[in-house]
Amino acid sequence: MAARILSIIGALFYILWAALHFQAAAGVVKLGDTVPPSMIQGRLFQDAWTLYSAAAVIAVVSVITIFRRWRLGYWLNLGVAGITDVGFIVLILVPGYAPLWPGVQGPVAWIIGLAFSTAAMVLTRRASTRPEPASVDR
Repeated sequence: MAARILSIIGALFYILWAALHFQAAAGVVKLGDTVPPSMIQGRLFQDAWTLYSAAAVIAVVSVITIFRRWRLGYWLNLGVAGITDVGFIVLILVPGYAPLWPGVQGPVAWIIGLAFSTAAMVLTRRASTRPEPASVDR
């Protein structure tokens, strides 16, 4: 039961992560609209597409697999959110191109979702490796 609750909390934070990235993608589209048609505009729209796609994957995987504590969903969310947010942290936040707040909201949602999902996976794994109690025949 505890693993299920932890899994649901983790999934909810990943869904929050997805919502924040849908919002970020919309912001990148608006930024792209301010640039004349060019390779720069195309790259901005491509970045928005990538953010929308990553957010959609995280949202769908969270709903379908994380609630069920499937390992594949755990690793997909870890990989997609990790790759997306590490790039954002290193290339946008660290150089100061975006303010720390609200910029850290996505990475914080990812880390919290990861923490709860990891705890759920650990508890699930422990429960599945526990030996069945021996029955006593009389």
